[in-house]
Amino acid sequence: MFQEVYVVGGHINNNVYDKGNVFSVPSNRYAEFNMFLDPLAAKIVFQSEVNITLIPLSVQHKVSSFSHILCWLRRIEQTPEVVFSKRVLLRLQRLKQSHHRYQHMV
Repeated sequence: MFQEVYVVGGHINNNVYDKGNVFSVPSNRYAEFNMFLDPLAAKIVFQSEVNITLIPLSVQHKVSSFSHILCWLRRIEQTPEVVFSKRVLLRLQRLKQSHHRYQHMV
């Protein structure tokens, strides 16, 4: 059973200029993509009894980019988890560079 969940999603506005990242519905400029795509799943997670750490869009924008994370992953011990993480991030980085649908990612 899960004891803790990290949710990378949601958007907490600090001011009217602080926009979301939903690019497919221009009229909804404050929504965050992950929550917007599946609000029922978000509701189920947030109403659960597990400990939840929310990482909203504003925090996502402040974290390192793919290249910084990948550089760090290349320098540490190459455990199976590190190798897997590098493969996923490299794929996401390539998708972001070549497909407009992935531009919302850090």
